[in-house]
Amino acid sequence: MFSAVTGRKRLVGSIGVMNTPIATETTPLFATRPACSPAIRDLHGFNSAPAEQLTTLLTFMTASRELARTVVVGRPYLTPGDLYAAAARTLQTLPTPLLMDIVNSHQPINRVPLIEDATRSGELSADQVSDLRDAALGYATTQEHLFIADPRLWGSAEAVAMIPVKEGQDRPEISDIVDQLLADVDDRMLLPGGTAWELTVSHLEESNRLKLVTLVPED
Repeated sequence: MFSAVTGRKRLVGSIGVMNTPIATETTPLFATRPACSPAIRDLHGFNSAPAEQLTTLLTFMTASRELARTVVVGRPYLTPGDLYAAAARTLQTLPTPLLMDIVNSHQPINRVPLIEDATRSGELSADQVSDLRDAALGYATTQEHLFIADPRLWGSAEAVAMIPVKEGQDRPEISDIVDQLLADVDDRMLLPGGTAWELTVSHLEESNRLKLVTLVPED
């Protein structure tokens, strides 16, 4: 059952009921990609990439081999938009238990490379990281699935895919990103369970689109 909340601090004591996602070779939001990843820079490269290598890469990026296989089988795509739409349609057809597994296989927001790198470099304090961790745990305890951030908050498609941003590309201040993440968690913990889940799936869909943009840029 989804529980009502009055604030983040009251919830973080329920850590005992949480299942921390375990990183695997297909866990998304890592700053590396499988060693066998094909070099893809445009739609032609996507359409012509070896099927098994591309399936492995898309599985890694989306945490869903079913989605990856369907997208690969659907080639060739005539436009980048056709590719993005195919990924979105496929996600929407997956059963809820599988969607839940995909969501919960993501890294918590306090453990994504962008945050961990900022912590190591001293851009974020231990208190800020602790706030993110507590917020993520509170959300998952309340809404019974892992928090998937609004992709817009990360600032770029590369940040969503957790790969280095392009040279010369501006990145929002990391403290601003953290503040917006915390505010987003607080807002979404107050939503009815069904509404929170629908928003999570929509964020997952947009995250997948932005990850594909890093392979096949928009026209």
